[in-house]
Amino acid sequence: MEKEITLDFLVLGVQKAGTTSLHDMLARHSDIALPATKETHFFSHADRAAHGIEWYLDQFKDEGISRLKGEIDPEYLYSPTAPDTIRRLTTVAKFVVILRHPLDRAFSHYQMSLRRGYERLPFGEALAREQERLAVDRPEFALDHYSYASRSLYAKQIGRFLETFPDAAFLFIRSGSLSGSGYEQVCDFIGTRPVLHSGNAALRSNSASQPRSRLLRDLLYAPRGKSALRILLVKAIPPQVKQRIFHWLDQKNQKAADLDRRQAYDGVPKPLLSSFLKDLRQTEEMTGLDLADWRNDIENELAHGA
Repeated sequence: MEKEITLDFLVLGVQKAGTTSLHDMLARHSDIALPATKETHFFSHADRAAHGIEWYLDQFKDEGISRLKGEIDPEYLYSPTAPDTIRRLTTVAKFVVILRHPLDRAFSHYQMSLRRGYERLPFGEALAREQERLAVDRPEFALDHYSYASRSLYAKQIGRFLETFPDAAFLFIRSGSLSGSGYEQVCDFIGTRPVLHSGNAALRSNSASQPRSRLLRDLLYAPRGKSALRILLVKAIPPQVKQRIFHWLDQKNQKAADLDRRQAYDGVPKPLLSSFLKDLRQTEEMTGLDLADWRNDIENELAHGA
């Protein structure tokens, strides 16, 4: 089958590692076209793929004569089917993967689910019950909102893409570097010049937050099909406009939360910490990154309270 989607690059993830910040940075480039619908999930979610290729191509129609076309979507790395779909439908041969300390990534993901009202368990218990939750009959919701540890085990996810795209170019960077040289590395890799100075390319804060209004939170994040506000917006407003409204309302409804990171980490199951440690060693071999500081942190967690 002839490839029908011309893409110059994809940023594959990971979730909660600065992909939104990178999107905002690259969106300032006049020679880069990004989809009107941020994170289309077109190559990872069947309901989005059902819109058809023309729908995906339409996401770029308002981008003028931009020289480079790409997308930033952290679902693609996690999806087991995305690599084959991307290979079958697109021309892309450059991939960026941003990694974050696995335990911090998992905790940030947990904070997001907590703030949205999807999570009720303490962090350690949520991690201990993750596989049980992901094995439910209808796992789509759980995969989105309870996959704290599985999204932080990077080697298998990266391996799928390396195997599917053996001749492609990959750039692996750590999330913290985006506020410095990482941004310039990404620009150089995809073939453009940076329009921001390193000092201005700041990451969005991942500080803990909680809703000011639980009523508004529940209107925004009730499960699909149960939110009257969501149903109204879906019917009345184009997807990209709806997304901006949801984001604005969500941001306005946040206030700082006092979550004890140390106490939360004390409850992390030791076998999971060992899995993180093993995975980091494999990830280092695959990516060439030095992750010794992350490994040392995990080792300290394993020793803590032993």
